[in-house]
Amino acid sequence: MATFTKTVTINTFASKQGLTKIDILKNPKTGKRFASTDTGVTLRVADNVVNLTDDLSVSWFSPEDGDASWMLHKTGQGAEVLSSLSFSPVAKSLDVEF
Repeated sequence: MATFTKTVTINTFASKQGLTKIDILKNPKTGKRFASTDTGVTLRVADNVVNLTDDLSVSWFSPEDGDASWMLHKTGQGAEVLSSLSFSPVAKSLDVEF
């Protein structure tokens, strides 16, 4: 299963990496998009990212196959919720054993 870790906002990532510029580029041979920084860091770009905005995030992405790398993605879009169950808080009963 692919994992996303070390997630930060694009602004925090730029600050920590000492970046002043990020560009989204298109590989002319493969047609795939990627991002490149003025310090030489390259990032994958999520399919749903079209424009660079300050509401994006950057995560360390480890795919099931292939090499791990940074990924630029929409904040909160790293995983698709497939199912959810919510519970209301209730007082604990001291006489219930598990």
